[in-house]
Amino acid sequence: MADKLPVFKAAAVQAAPVFLNREASVDKACALIDEAGKNGAKLIVLPETFIPGGPYWAWHLPMREGAKFSAELFQNSVEVPSEATTRLGEAARRAGAYVVIGINERAGKSLYNTLLYLDPEGHIIGKHRKFKPTGPEKLVWGDGDGSTHKVYDTDIGKLGGLICGEHTMALPGYSLAAMGEQIHVASWLGFTLADISLAEICSRYHALAYNTFVICSQLVVGQDVLDRLGIDKTQQKSEAWSAIIEPGSGKVLAGPLGLDEEGIVYGEIDLNKAIPKYFIHENSGHYWPKQFRLYFDDRELKPLTIDHVGEPAPEVRPAEK
Repeated sequence: MADKLPVFKAAAVQAAPVFLNREASVDKACALIDEAGKNGAKLIVLPETFIPGGPYWAWHLPMREGAKFSAELFQNSVEVPSEATTRLGEAARRAGAYVVIGINERAGKSLYNTLLYLDPEGHIIGKHRKFKPTGPEKLVWGDGDGSTHKVYDTDIGKLGGLICGEHTMALPGYSLAAMGEQIHVASWLGFTLADISLAEICSRYHALAYNTFVICSQLVVGQDVLDRLGIDKTQQKSEAWSAIIEPGSGKVLAGPLGLDEEGIVYGEIDLNKAIPKYFIHENSGHYWPKQFRLYFDDRELKPLTIDHVGEPAPEVRPAEK
């Protein structure tokens, strides 16, 4: 018998969090996961930094004025693991679905823009920290490293993702394709200075170039954000683009919603339908020009490595030499 690949329903959430409120944003995320699960979704994607929102002040306010919001974000960010991730895991288990959600991750004294991956049993299977915050976001978030850049082999296929401006970097997307990615999460912030077409162009390109289904999920910027920061819609528009995209062609299969509409986009993911596209341009396989090769460092980079001087070196067995 021929091998058959998974077929399932995916959900792309387009919504606003409760700005700078971790507990309320977790509540809303769990409600959205419950809704998508009841509608049969086996993969549920929520936007970038859904808990508890994006650092829009970095784009609009002087650093000293924005510092108070950065401090509030720090106090409302998510440690991994924590009570917040446990609650998200419980929602994933109730839904019986894989869940990918954007969070502000707190680790020590730093914050990271992170995608958190949960399985249908509610377990954390991984996370991806954004490699390089975009523009003034560097004032808020630290840099990720290669240790969190992975493709996860799941029951529904090989799952990976990138965050917002990472889609403009050629090599992170290519490396996911070379790892065998079949389903791609494209997670986006509500726009600041970029054109709305950025999310659409980059997400559709990833689907076309790398033969992956793309689940594009984008944050809505609520009026509460504008009121808190003292900015108006001429400076910060809520222009979200969430959709499900076909591999190999970039065709939009489901969505998008209205630019500032909250809701969930549903679409069927049939990995078998991607196979014919492989014979046109499989960029990490038979369509790979072998004059070009990528080096990827997957080490975890730490600010401190402790060398226990005076302790005997670990024994190296012959098979390890």
